[in-house]
Amino acid sequence: MDPLSSRPDRSDPIWTAANGFVVRDTEGDVKLINGGQEIMRVKVTGSRTNGRLSLMEGRIAPGFGNLPHAHGAEDEAFYVVSGEFRFINGDRTFTAGPGDFVYIPRGTRHGFRNLGTEEARLLVFYTPAGAEEFFLQHGEDPDPSGKLPPVWTAEKFAALGESLDAHQMILLSDGDDWA
Repeated sequence: MDPLSSRPDRSDPIWTAANGFVVRDTEGDVKLINGGQEIMRVKVTGSRTNGRLSLMEGRIAPGFGNLPHAHGAEDEAFYVVSGEFRFINGDRTFTAGPGDFVYIPRGTRHGFRNLGTEEARLLVFYTPAGAEEFFLQHGEDPDPSGKLPPVWTAEKFAALGESLDAHQMILLSDGDDWA
C-alpha cells in the first residue's frame, strides 16, 4: 500500500486546523507546596487538553519531595530536568537523574525526594488530567515579599483528607519511607 495514497486531500481540516497550543517558559500558575519547599508551576491543565493530559514543572528544595501516595484516577510520569531524585515505586526505590523518565501507573504507591544539596527540577505529567487541580486548589500563592508559608504538618495533611478523597489520592507513608 502506498502511504501517500491514504493522505487526506489538502482541503481537509487536518491540513489547516491549528488545534495545538504553546505554553511559554514563564507561563502557568505558580503554587507553593509544603512551605514553598516544592514550587509547582502548573503549565497545562485538563481544560486545555480536553482532560487528556496535564503538566507541572516542579522545583524541589534539597531533602524535600512528596509523601508516598497513590492515584486512583491518573497515571503519573516524571521527567528529571536537573538534580538527583530517589523514587519510591511500590515497595522498591531507585535513583533518577537528568534525562531520566519515570512512569507510575494509577494504583501504584510512589513518591520522590530530592537527594541533592541544591534545588532540583522535574516535569510531572498526569494522564488523564485532574490531579493538577489539587495543586491549584491547595497550593499557596507566592508572597510578593518572598515570605514562605509554613511547612505542611500532619494536621495540614489531615485537613486535606476530603480533597484527597475527591481526587482519588491516598497517602501511603509509613514514616520510614526513605530509609
